[in-house]
This record gives sequence, C-alpha cells and structure tokens, in this order.
Amino acid sequence: MKKHKIIGFSGSLIALAIAAPSHAEITILDKNPQSNSLLAPLSLQVGGSIRPEWIFTNGPDANKSNKRGHDGGSRVRFRADYKLTDHTSVIGYYEWGFNVPHFLGMKGNYEPGSLRDRQRQLYAGFKDDRYGTLTYGHQYGIYYSVVGIKSDVWDNDGHAGATGIGFNGDYDGANKPKNSIMYKNTFGPVTVSANYLLPEDQKDDGSGTGRSYRRNHGAGFGFDYAIMPTLSWAAAYSSTEANVKNSTTQKGYNQQVSGTALTWQPGNWYLTSTASYYKDFVPSTRNHTVSHYFAGSGYGLEEFVGYTFNIDKPFLKSIQPYVAVDSLRLKGDENYHANHVYLGAGTEMGHGLSVYLERTIATTTDNEPDSTWITVFYNF
Repeated sequence: MKKHKIIGFSGSLIALAIAAPSHAEITILDKNPQSNSLLAPLSLQVGGSIRPEWIFTNGPDANKSNKRGHDGGSRVRFRADYKLTDHTSVIGYYEWGFNVPHFLGMKGNYEPGSLRDRQRQLYAGFKDDRYGTLTYGHQYGIYYSVVGIKSDVWDNDGHAGATGIGFNGDYDGANKPKNSIMYKNTFGPVTVSANYLLPEDQKDDGSGTGRSYRRNHGAGFGFDYAIMPTLSWAAAYSSTEANVKNSTTQKGYNQQVSGTALTWQPGNWYLTSTASYYKDFVPSTRNHTVSHYFAGSGYGLEEFVGYTFNIDKPFLKSIQPYVAVDSLRLKGDENYHANHVYLGAGTEMGHGLSVYLERTIATTTDNEPDSTWITVFYNF
C-alpha cells in the first residue's frame, strides 16, 4: 500500500509537471501604472518546488524512508512589491516548507517526530535602486548569501560549508537567521552586504539533557566583486555571541565564520571553489559538554565543476554532468576529517520538471557509507 502511494504520488507529480507551463514564478497580481487605485502599485508573485527524493545507502540504513522515498525539501514562496515612488518600493517575502508525505499520512515515508511544515523565511523592508535594500526578519545570512550560495548547486551538499554544519542555521547566523537585519547595495561591479543579528530565544539542542543554545547578538559583512562578466570573487565574515547552558552551568562563545568563493562561468561551464574557516562554530565530534560544546577551529573546502549540454527537445531541455568535492577538517583534540566526492547529472525536462542522479563517495573519520541520491524537482 505504501509503495502504491509513492508511485501514485510520483506519477501525479510527473503528469502535472508535463501539463504545466514552465515559469520561475507565477505573477498573480501585476502593477498597473494606468490605474489610480490603492492596489495599482502592488505586485504579487508565487512560486515553489515539490521534491520527492530517494537515498540508497551502502549497508544498513536506520532511516527506512530513505529507500522508500521521502520529501527532499518542498517549499512554496510568496513575494510582494509595493511601489512608493519611481525609485523606492516596500517589499515582503514568505517561504513555507512542507513535508508532502507527512501531509498525506504516509508514515513510512518520513521520520517519526519530524516537522510537517515550517517557516523557512519571512521578512520585509525597503528596496531603493539608489540606496540599496534594507530588510528585517527571518532571511538569508551574510555567509550563505555571499559565499554559500555559490556552491549550493548539487544535491547532497552542505557537508563542509557553514550553512549545514553549525548548531542550527536559523540561530547561529550562517544560513537563514531569524530576527536579523540585512542591508545590501551595488556599486558598479561590487555588491556589498552587512547584517546584524538581534537576540534570539534559547533553543534546546535535542540531546535530552536540558542543554540549550542562545544567541545574544551578532554581525557580519561581505562583498561580491564581478571581476569580469564570467568571473566573480566573494568574501564574507560573521561573528556571533552565544551562550550554551544546562541547569547548572553556562559558557559564552564567540563564534566566527570567514569564507571566500571564486566562481567562473565561461559559456556552458559552471566552476566554483569556496574556502571557509570556523572558530567555535562546528559542534564538537566528541561528547558534548557545556564547557566544550564547539570544536574550536576548523576549515572547509568545496569545489564544483559542471557543463550543461543544451538538447532543447520537447521533453529534454538540457543535461549537466558534474563533479564536486568537499573536505572538512577540525583541529585540536577533535581528530576529525570528512572528504566527499560527488559524481552526478542534472537533467532538465522542461515544464518545471528536472531530475538529479548523484553518487556520494565518502571518506570520513566516522565511516560514513557511500550513497546514491535521486531527487525529482517540480519547480513553479
């Protein structure tokens, strides 16, 4: 019965994708400069992605939903822009993540205790084509928006970049920090970014010991320099003051993340390389204690090379074979390393439908097994 549900779900998804037109986002309300009504300056857009996914791991896998099929990060987003003047707009953005099998009651296709849905982003602010963009809320942080996004281009990524290896990207500032202020502006070939992280409520670390993490405040800055139309260099730095505590002990940490990225896009090629340095950012690989919760210093490297073959047929638009590698090293007493090689291909079929097939070859201190990933994307 569960297999029938998965097959039915995937079949319906493919049929929907083939029938639907291909759009990055759907405009549900557009600005009307000829009208004097209150809603004339407003535009609304909606988009999203549905992502069934299968993971086949060498050897036993305690998570049965990997091979049965599960949700790989489905989401829907809403974007609003209200034009105040010729130069200035009020903007808003909301992104909601949802677990399709969880909503459908397919118990064998999601982990027990996992969230059925969650807020991925929610922010608002002002955009001016002269003075830049200023936003507040739950949004991308400095590291991801400047460096991490460059290498967020394959399926099983995030093992060496700061966006996936900290305490929690909604709190430590590396991915999508809540309660944050972001400013961004472009000066010729250079885009500069800066943010400030306000205090955030404490978050239980999930260990069952009553231990929690609390962000006090933080800040970061970065830039993206377009050296040539096909070549860019980016760098970012962020610092977060946080406390880790239990019922009897508390310790403060100054978490620091530095990163840089070089990206080259000649013709159909996409090549990127990132390097990041961490201080008191990655949780310790030993037994966690309040006094030694983070691993001290470490570094991560990520590289990706892909070439897109444009086929341009009715149900086969392009194929991008790629190779990616990453490496995470933690110093001090951790004695931990993780290296991965990824061999994969992304196939775009048109009508919003694409499929990624990827093999992960792992060499890690904790003997992570190799795995094969298959993810279907229906983007609208």
